[in-house]
Amino acid sequence: MKKLLTILLISAVYYNATAGGSYTSAKRISRAGIDSSRFYKDTIIKWMTIEEAMAAQQKKPKKIFISFFATWCGWCRKEDAVTYKNREIAHYINQHFYPVKFNAETKTSVAFKGKTYEFIPDKKIFANAFATTMLNGKLSYPASVVLDETGTKIDIHQGYLDPISMEIALNFTGSNAYKKMKQAQFEEEFYGKIE
Repeated sequence: MKKLLTILLISAVYYNATAGGSYTSAKRISRAGIDSSRFYKDTIIKWMTIEEAMAAQQKKPKKIFISFFATWCGWCRKEDAVTYKNREIAHYINQHFYPVKFNAETKTSVAFKGKTYEFIPDKKIFANAFATTMLNGKLSYPASVVLDETGTKIDIHQGYLDPISMEIALNFTGSNAYKKMKQAQFEEEFYGKIE
């Protein structure tokens, strides 16, 4: 009986240590119960249009974070309700990026780097050409793209990212680590604030 309990206990500990989504190898900083994000003033993401972000980037160079969504997308709503409502995520995005929320199926024309992107009414695509271009034709939502200070695409993430996964993805590009190392190495070395 003791052997069975020991095996069950070890199994439970192992399961808890290895369970979770992507980026579970990230280390967490123990903050001894202190939530530093409560001191942030910018805990709500200040979303803008792509045109506003490009104009702001001309005045003060900064990376652009684009969150692509569709109105029918349940995982997009979850990412809005959970990930983007996280104070650490909101603060980091506001500090390091010009954040853009983009409805991938908008019928409104979009101007980006001297080119106008229109809605594609094709049954197979049914998206704005800007989303199709930025997502390399892989129209799966939610998705996020990071552009560098010149408007060049440097990172794409497709699918829902929980706050821990988003923290890693944002820090990888926001800290310019992508210039020095592969993302897998960054994930191993990264100490996040979100628990």
